[in-house]
This record gives sequence, C-alpha cells and structure tokens, in this order.
Amino acid sequence: MAENTGNTRHQPTDDETTAALLRIAGPRAEVPEDVAARVYERVFAEWSKDAELGVGARTYRKARRSWRFGIGRDAFLRWMAPVAVAASLLVAVLVVMEPATAPVPAVGQVARVAGLEAQAGVPQAGDAVYPGDVLSTGAGQGVSLLLAKNESLRLGENTRLRVESGQAFTLLAGRVYADTGQLIYRNNGLVIEAGSATISDVGTQFAVTLDGGEVDVAVREGRVDVQQQEALHTAIAGERLTVSESGDAVIAAISPHSEYWDWAADLAPRFEIENKTLMDFLKWVTRETGMELVFESDELRMAAMRTDLHGSVASFSPRESVEAVLATTNLGYRIEPGRIVIEQ
Repeated sequence: MAENTGNTRHQPTDDETTAALLRIAGPRAEVPEDVAARVYERVFAEWSKDAELGVGARTYRKARRSWRFGIGRDAFLRWMAPVAVAASLLVAVLVVMEPATAPVPAVGQVARVAGLEAQAGVPQAGDAVYPGDVLSTGAGQGVSLLLAKNESLRLGENTRLRVESGQAFTLLAGRVYADTGQLIYRNNGLVIEAGSATISDVGTQFAVTLDGGEVDVAVREGRVDVQQQEALHTAIAGERLTVSESGDAVIAAISPHSEYWDWAADLAPRFEIENKTLMDFLKWVTRETGMELVFESDELRMAAMRTDLHGSVASFSPRESVEAVLATTNLGYRIEPGRIVIEQ
C-alpha cells in the first residue's frame, strides 16, 4: 500500500462532479422519442446560429448520429442534463435582472368636490389623479384638483377633462379654471387642448370654455397664449378672448371680480385658518375673489400680520368667509364693489 506523505488534496474534475451528481439522481424515466427529437433539433438550431460554435454543432451532430444508430443515447441525455440546467439558470438570471416597470406617479389629487354623490366612478376628495384619467362632472357638480406644483385646476358642471400629464390636459367639453400661482413668465406652464385650440398659460389665473367648436378664454391675471391652427392670439388680464372654429377672434373686457368667476371661487380648495394670520387669510380671499385689498394705514397692515386666527371657514365660500372672519377681529372694515378696505 502506498503511503501518502503529502498534503495535496485531489480536486475532482468537471466530469467527475457531473458523474457524481448523476449517480445521486439515480435512473431517469425513459424519454419519449418525439420529445427527445424536439430537444435535439432545438439545440442544434441554436448552436447553428453562431459560426463560432461550430465545435459544439459538430459535437451535437456526432451525438445525434450515435443515437440514431442506437449507440450512446443514455450517455447523450446525461451529457445534456448539465447543459439544460445551465441554460435554465441563465434564463432565471435574465428574468431577475430585468428591471421592474416603474409605477406611474400621480400628477395631483382631488381637493374638493361639489354636488357629487359618493358612487363608483365619481372622484372623491383625496383621490389621486394619474395621466390618462378622464374626469367628468354633471349638472350642478364640480371638482377641484390640487396639482403637484401646488397649482389649482377646477372643473365646472357638465365638464369632461382628460389628464395627459401634470402640465398638459385636454378639455373635451365644458369649462375649466386654472390658478398656476403668482410666478409670472415662468417656464413649463399649463397647456390645455380645447378643440382645435391650444391654450398656454404664462403664470396666471384663467378659464377655458369649450362649446362645440368655439373656445372662450377669460384671463383674470397674467397672460394666456391661444394657438388656433396657424393663428396665435394673446389675452391678458381683464380680457376675454373668443375664438370660433373658423379662426375668427373677438376680445371683450372682463373684471377680475366679476360674477363670472364665482363658480371657480366656490370650488377653491378650502383655506385652513387655524394658526394662520389675518394677512394670510386676506391674501387668499382677494386672490380667489379678484377683489383689491386696501389698508388705510401701515399700522393696520402690521396689525393684520400680527393677528392670529382660529377656527374654520370650510363651510363658507371665499366671499362669505370675509365678514365671518373680520367680525371676530378688533379691526374695522368695509366691503366695497371690488375692494376690501381695512379701517380704524
């Protein structure tokens, strides 16, 4: 008997490892003739695709001829086992490595509803809004959306609006009001498609009405550009632009505190007055009503900035909330057409 005097360990070869695994697996069930033939044909087709794999193709053809003559079929099937396992592992790795589809982010959420009953298909306050959504209102109904950039979009009654993205919408019918904040001439403003017209805001408050093929654009603040076929029209604060389907345009005057805007003010996201200052509240009211805020002295302005409010005006419209809040302060006031005056 030979004596082993070294520390060298025998490292099994790949063939030995495969043979050991096959012995552990034990005898296999007989492979049906048609199944085996399909496997061989598929493997040969894959190998033949690449000229660099010519050695593998020749190996396959040799094994296939041996099997046809009844020689080495079981050996070939055993030889194929590790190849099949490796191919399965490769497929599994590719599936795992394939990146998952990222969820589509919401562009905003429903802030308020008016005249809407809770039923299937009707948006409710707090619902997320996604690209592709079509929002609809009926008679006496309205919906207010709060977009991702804190912009407000409001749908009047009998309106259908399709959400294309966080900045693009298609008005299918009815009217919509947009308040994009006080940043005048910012980039990437809202774009609303209405019929054959494209309405682009330039930091503003405006309303769009689609009636058949006629588009009506009223501007409360800022500026709006209206592209209708080859013609470009512009409307600024205090103007109401009407563009016919044929391209004829007419401009009329409209006051920022006109009753025309009341429907939009009634859909405004409610202002939470708790721990807000009177100045914060008055700025919100004047923006929503289009009224001018006037202080008769700097001392009264400072007093409004120092006066904290408590409670809630959720059940009031912006116009109704003015007197309800001012009556609880020590400041005098009067409400004139188009103005809120704070006095001694």
